[in-house]
Amino acid sequence: MKNTTWMIGAALLLSGAVNGTMAGVEFDADGAVPGKWTMDYEAAKKVAQEKQLPILLDFSGSDWCGWCKVMEENVFTKPEWATYAKDNLMMVLIDFPKDKSLVPEKYVERNNALKDEYGIRGYPTFVVLDQDGKTELGRLKSGRDKTPESFQAELKNLLRFRQAEVEKYCAALSGEDRKTYRGFLDELATKQAEQKLAEKEEAEARAKARQLKRDVGELEEKMLEFRVAQLDEEERKKFEELETKLEETGKKLSDWMRSKPERNDENMKLYEAMQAEIQEIEQQISQY
Repeated sequence: MKNTTWMIGAALLLSGAVNGTMAGVEFDADGAVPGKWTMDYEAAKKVAQEKQLPILLDFSGSDWCGWCKVMEENVFTKPEWATYAKDNLMMVLIDFPKDKSLVPEKYVERNNALKDEYGIRGYPTFVVLDQDGKTELGRLKSGRDKTPESFQAELKNLLRFRQAEVEKYCAALSGEDRKTYRGFLDELATKQAEQKLAEKEEAEARAKARQLKRDVGELEEKMLEFRVAQLDEEERKKFEELETKLEETGKKLSDWMRSKPERNDENMKLYEAMQAEIQEIEQQISQY
């Protein structure tokens, strides 16, 4: 099967048409039915409530993400997946393509909001929600060896913790066992909430660290510029020559690395020599 991307033309969007195809699999821009991909998150949530079905959110980069295309071809285009999904899932595509015409304008801001809400850091990310469209049951990843059957098995493992499935399971337990199991569920919910908060704080800390690193670099650059401005003409000329030499040497190393030289003793010595030269120039610049 030819490996294609999610496809929906700008002309269709402008004309109000709602159908598109993904590697031969149809999806809707508006409206939602069980087992068929849609971009209409609100419609999917409404049907999920009515039919008591879980929701699969696919955060995708449909026209550029290699792993997204792998999942399309190996899982979502297969008849075994279609057979399972039509009775068991609402499926929503939350897309971030390079070709902006692939997503209706009305969904762009919403997609970005959902990406932030769920802390999505890579594509594809599959978020599984309960029928309320709020309770997160878990997340799944892509994989080259995924099949419709293996992906279904992963989903079913998460769906065991849907409220409806929990109630069904607990109803078959004795009073004391039911109490014990519900205790496990309460503890699980607490730990999952703590994990989600910790992951959010971790992401925020990483973002803050990156920004601080940029700020430090900018301040160091300003301080260097200030110090250089205090030099006499002869010293400034020496500094400028060093900066030019550093740029040229760095470009030389970068170009050489891009040529993918053979890994041998001779090239390792050449690499080390260029690195040493760069470090020597940087050391001289640091004296200013």
